Amino acid sequence: MSRVKLLALLAALALPSAAAETVQVAAASDLKFALDELAAQYRRAYPKADPVQITYGSSGNFAAQIQNGAPFTLFLSADSSYAKRLEDAGLTVRGTRRDYAVGRLVVWVPKGSPVDVAKLGPAALNDPRIRKVAIANPEHAPYGKAALSLLKFHKLDAALGGKFVLGENIAQAAQYASTAADAGLLAYSIVKAPSFAALGGTYWLAPLNEHLRLQQQMVILKNGENTRRFWGFILGLQAREVFKRYGFVLPREQ
Repeated sequence: MSRVKLLALLAALALPSAAAETVQVAAASDLKFALDELAAQYRRAYPKADPVQITYGSSGNFAAQIQNGAPFTLFLSADSSYAKRLEDAGLTVRGTRRDYAVGRLVVWVPKGSPVDVAKLGPAALNDPRIRKVAIANPEHAPYGKAALSLLKFHKLDAALGGKFVLGENIAQAAQYASTAADAGLLAYSIVKAPSFAALGGTYWLAPLNEHLRLQQQMVILKNGENTRRFWGFILGLQAREVFKRYGFVLPREQ
């Protein structure tokens, strides 16, 4: 996949059209590559099942849209708080809020960067040659919140505040990191995707105990009973293997 096509793919975030028999999925954008693969596997396994349409974006924005009546039937959040918020608001099917993965965060620099991020970790972002750092907007993106917590853990939050380039979600942050910034705090699942890895670049993988936990949860939304088969598929062994390959930690491996 070319660089232009990859960036277009990461930027493609459009609201779904209403369709009564379609599984309308709102998914955190760190899932873009893994969930597209899973959806293709699901279609092969259940060719007569209701079609699945996936829209990617930030978890916080999706939660607000769902509360305002957006026609989604399944929500896959990048953390637990937004899924629980919808459950508490009575907008979900009882008993369907489940952990499906734990997200990982990396510090990434593009190919040719003079900064040795693999050796220095977050301290590399203090290098004066790193002028702009792409992160997801922490106002509504869990990966943005996790990024700030990682910098706070390393006592870098105050020093780096003026360097941030904010993406609306972690996919857009990855787009910015590879085009308009000198580094990025990105989802491991995006960096692991073959099409993104082909851009080159190096990264440092953050330990889970150094940032806000990305306990990713999903929940079936009201009027989404036709979603149960796909929901169950995401919890199955086949899906676990895909999530693991894209760098997610599985809930029982913690």
